[in-house]
Amino acid sequence: MANLQVFMLILIEVGSYGSLRFCAAHGSDSLLSNKHSEKTAEKTEGAWAWIDGSDHGNQKNKLHGIHDYPGSRFGASSWQDSDGIVWIYGGQKYGRNTPLDELWSLDVKNQDWNFHRFENKTTSKQQPPPCFGCASCHYGNRVVVFGLSSTFIFHMENENWTALRNLSVSPSPRSHSAYWCDSAKGILWLFGGQTSKEKFGDFWRFTFQEMQWIEVEPPSNTSVVPDKCSKASAWILSSGDLYMFGGSTHSGLTSNFWQFSPKSTEWTKLSGTTGLNNCAGKYGKMGITSKNNYPGCREGAATWVNEQGDLLMFGGSGFDNFSRGPFAEPGLLSDFWMFEMSSHQWVWIGGLSREEGVPVFGEKRKSDPHNIPGPRESPVSFSFANQLWLFGGAGHDVKQRDGILNDLWMYENVTENTPGDTLNISFGFRVLIALFVLTLVLVLSVCLCYSKECRVFRWRRGLRPVIKYKPVKVDMRQVQQPEVHPPLDEPPTM
Repeated sequence: MANLQVFMLILIEVGSYGSLRFCAAHGSDSLLSNKHSEKTAEKTEGAWAWIDGSDHGNQKNKLHGIHDYPGSRFGASSWQDSDGIVWIYGGQKYGRNTPLDELWSLDVKNQDWNFHRFENKTTSKQQPPPCFGCASCHYGNRVVVFGLSSTFIFHMENENWTALRNLSVSPSPRSHSAYWCDSAKGILWLFGGQTSKEKFGDFWRFTFQEMQWIEVEPPSNTSVVPDKCSKASAWILSSGDLYMFGGSTHSGLTSNFWQFSPKSTEWTKLSGTTGLNNCAGKYGKMGITSKNNYPGCREGAATWVNEQGDLLMFGGSGFDNFSRGPFAEPGLLSDFWMFEMSSHQWVWIGGLSREEGVPVFGEKRKSDPHNIPGPRESPVSFSFANQLWLFGGAGHDVKQRDGILNDLWMYENVTENTPGDTLNISFGFRVLIALFVLTLVLVLSVCLCYSKECRVFRWRRGLRPVIKYKPVKVDMRQVQQPEVHPPLDEPPTM
């Protein structure tokens, strides 16, 4: 039994690395705590929670007055005001080829949606323009919206729209431009985009102070600039630097990764490729940064910036870890990436490494490490109170059917002190180790009892009683027996 206790201690220790807890571990708590008290590792993990909306696609608006909720849409534009309210405008819904002109707001703290009907017309007595893949930026109590038509200003105080007509220069109408909103300085940056006939590679800046567009030209003829593209992913840091990844070019999808410095007005290409043979990503081990890791080519991914200034990216339409060769085709992605600014390396932090994956919704409003939003492109993404939020997009629902989504997700980091949990081993592999050690303990216990004729295990096949023989010495002696009857030849006595 002493050997059995030793093996149980090993099993419990392996299980503790995998966050498993065994009820039989009471006798070993002191031993394990003493062993790991010398080093305490801070373990940071995150989990998705399905907050609201439907797990099925192609939903209609719910306008009941008590709990309004927007229908399915993708390609909507969004901004966040100073009160933390998120505004969503436009997009496109299922079965409708024309853009939407709906305006919604979300009180993230109370998870309360509000539909804003356009009872107030614009100053030119026109309905606000429908918007699909538009760019927007919030500054003070005003919002600039640019896209398929001219530039519009939304006044948030009275929810009134104004069309900017007297612009000296302006980008031509387009959709799906990469854009960055510097709400501290009141600047909207815009690059590229597309129409049904062409893609663009021009670079513009809109300032709220002047209420004008200014085209940003390269400093010199030798300056390196991105190719014409649309649906690229964009981030802006507190320093004002702009980052852009991927997008769709005339040569197909790309994984080109760019940085723009407003101070030098120069673009710098950090990494990336274009073309079917080079578009597959290299994921490496989940949670492990490496200079060899990089996401595959994609368009329409969701983006965030965390507290540390790291760049986060989810999904999009593109190439996974296995899309290699001339016949590779893009698909909807549900992988979750982070570009770590301290090391300038990519790390795969969650989601699936294969395209067209199946979502895992779990219980509503409950975070779970096993939850995975469905693969999608062109969703709405925003941050609130160090949480990452994701809404809608074009992708897969819980039945893995293609459609337009209206599910609302939240990703939150959970930091906890886990004693001794410093092994870079996945949860599944840790479970396999625990099961292997448990099997080994049972086998050794059976062998031990078998060799000692343990009576507990009477199920041994072919078990028969053992008969042992021992020679016995017998002392043979002849004993004179008395005669009971007279001899037969003698006559009887008278």
